[in-house]
Amino acid sequence: MRNPYEVLGMTEGSSYEELKAKYEELKAEYGEERFLPGDEGAAGAKKLNELEDAWRIIEDARREKEDEQKYGVGYSAVEQLVKQGKYDEAQARLDAINEHDGEWHYYQALVFYKREWLNDCYAHLKEAVRLSPQNTKYKESLAKMSQVLGNAQTPPSQLGDGQAGANAARGNCLSDCCTALCCMDCMSMFCRCCG
Repeated sequence: MRNPYEVLGMTEGSSYEELKAKYEELKAEYGEERFLPGDEGAAGAKKLNELEDAWRIIEDARREKEDEQKYGVGYSAVEQLVKQGKYDEAQARLDAINEHDGEWHYYQALVFYKREWLNDCYAHLKEAVRLSPQNTKYKESLAKMSQVLGNAQTPPSQLGDGQAGANAARGNCLSDCCTALCCMDCMSMFCRCCG
């Protein structure tokens, strides 16, 4: 595809307002041309499609630049977006990073944790530790997540606040299984009585 600014007959140094005005002008012109008969209409439709593609590229670049100014770049941007609860945007930033090193897996785990996808979070923390075995932050996070996953009574919101270890002493997998069996027994008695 041609340079998107050339499609508009403008330069990259043009202001956003100038670009938008030119886009609107050409959109109206090509929009009318596409209804002409024969080859003229086909040419108008082709120019309109090229214009729309160019404008999409220009808009995406503009949004990306605004996001970089607002959130920063790389993992600092992912961290800021997670803090603001913008998990889809944080995931999109992660997806745009090609190298999946320990840091990438750590931030992927963070996004999954915030979504409460704990098994996925745990898997990425394990990979972060495997790729960066000397990183104490990754190892501590993995240890805390292991406590949470080993104790169903620990709510996910307590990961990282120092409470996971205290809560781990209150229950374990066996007590959770017993609770589940008691509930199933009560449900089966209820079904027999009311069935």
